[in-house]
Amino acid sequence: MPSPVVGLFSPKAIIHELASASRDEALDEMVRTAIAAGVLPRTRKAQVVEALLGRETRGSTGLGRGVAIPHAKIPGLRAHAGVVARSSAGVDFRAVDGELVHVMVMLISPDNRQDEHLATLRWVSLMARDHDFCSFIRQARTAEQIFEVLQERAG
Repeated sequence: MPSPVVGLFSPKAIIHELASASRDEALDEMVRTAIAAGVLPRTRKAQVVEALLGRETRGSTGLGRGVAIPHAKIPGLRAHAGVVARSSAGVDFRAVDGELVHVMVMLISPDNRQDEHLATLRWVSLMARDHDFCSFIRQARTAEQIFEVLQERAG
């Protein structure tokens, strides 16, 4: 059975080296990447950034072990949007273990597709606990290599 992320990520929606140093800047950069990749409408930028920041104030999406899964549900959105970003330097997401985050998997979902949203969050959090998955993402040198890791794990 294929994972819920098949088709969620595209090579254009992957940041192989995040330019941002702070959590808020990283979220903004990931949303801009989703828009540039065509997986998120430009008209939703402010709404999505605000929803992501709001989610972080309720509790960090930094799971620990260098991984964060920023996510939000957006009313009226037609399709899911996913972005994967890697940061060699690390970003402070105020993760539960206090460590910097090096792998970020952003998920933006329509608010009326709760089951798909939860299934995708489950899959991503399972991958986040997989040492090999995180190691491969951190070692990847290009967006294409990161995409290959995602495809291999999602298949």
